[in-house]
Amino acid sequence: MNIGVPSHVILNLFQDLAAVTQRKPRPRISKFAKLTKKFNPAVVGVCPVSEAHSKELNVLTSYRLNDFKKKAGATHVDMSANIRRAAFTLAEVLITLGIIGIVAAMTIPTLIANYQEKQTVSRLTKAYATISNAYQMAKVENGDFSSWGFKEISDAGASNPETGNWEIGDSAVENSNLFWAKLTPYMKVVHHTDTTKDNFQFDTYTLDGRKSGMLTMSTVELADGTAFFGGWVATTNCTDSAVICADFAIDINGINTKPNTYGKDIFYFILTKNGIKPQGRDYRSFDDGFCTMEGWVDNKNGYGCAAWVLENKNMDYLHCNDLSWDGKHKCD
Repeated sequence: MNIGVPSHVILNLFQDLAAVTQRKPRPRISKFAKLTKKFNPAVVGVCPVSEAHSKELNVLTSYRLNDFKKKAGATHVDMSANIRRAAFTLAEVLITLGIIGIVAAMTIPTLIANYQEKQTVSRLTKAYATISNAYQMAKVENGDFSSWGFKEISDAGASNPETGNWEIGDSAVENSNLFWAKLTPYMKVVHHTDTTKDNFQFDTYTLDGRKSGMLTMSTVELADGTAFFGGWVATTNCTDSAVICADFAIDINGINTKPNTYGKDIFYFILTKNGIKPQGRDYRSFDDGFCTMEGWVDNKNGYGCAAWVLENKNMDYLHCNDLSWDGKHKCD
C-alpha cells in the first residue's frame, strides 16, 4: 500500500527544521530524504512512501510546523506545550505529609535534647573558666584567700520556725559579700545583688525532681545570662589544699529561667587554696549518689554533676544509671 505525499511538504518541513536547529538534520530525518530519490517523474510533486515508513512519517508530520518556529523576540523554541506534566493527587500528598510528621515526632525531641545538652556543656565550661580566671587574678591582687579579710563564722544563721526559710547570720552575710567583691572586678558583671539577712529563696529541684528551696545569698549576673550565687565561706583558715574554703553555684541560664534543677542548669563548685573545683569528684562524689535520676534521700541530689559534665563532656547520667568514675562514662 502506497500513500502519496506531496514532495514540497517534505522539503519545506526539512527546511523549517534546519532553520530552527541550525544544524544538519538528524540521521533519522535523512531516511526520509532518501525517499525523495524514488520520485516518480510521471506523477509530478508526489513520491511513493512504503508502508514500512508511513508510521515514522506520520509521527514526524503530526507536529505542527508552528511548534518548531521561534516567536518574535524569543531565543529558544517553546516546546512546553508538547510536554506532558505529572502531578500528585491530594491523597498522595496527605499520606506523605503524615509519614513525615510521624518521623519528625519520633526524632526531633531527641535531636533537641542532644543539642541542649551540648549547649549546657559548652556554657558550663565557659562559666567555669570565667570564675577560675577571676579567682586567680584576685589572688594576685589581694593575696591568698585567708588574707582577704573574712570574719570568723560565729553566726551562720538558723531556720525560721514560722517560714521554714534559713535566716543568714551576720558574719555569713558579710563574708559572702566580701567573697564576691573580690571576684567581680575580673568578670563582666551586669547585675550584682549583695547578701542580706532576709535574702529570698527561689524554687529549685533535685535531679530526681523533688522540690528544694535554695537560698541565693549574693547573686552575680553576667552579660551572657550566666548567674553565680552563694559564696558561703566555710572557713577563714584556707591554708590547706584539702580544705574546702567556700562553695557557690553556677546557673548557666540565670535564676529566673527554668528548669532551675541541680545537674541540669545549676551546678555546684568548691573553692580551695589552689583553685576552684567542680563538685562530684572528691566532694559529694558522683559515685556516692549525688548525681542520679533514681532519687536519693538527700536534698542535694544533683550537686555532684558538675565534675562529670566538665570532665566527660556529656550529661548521659540523664539517660542511664550505670555510669561511674571507674566504669562507663557514656550510655550504650
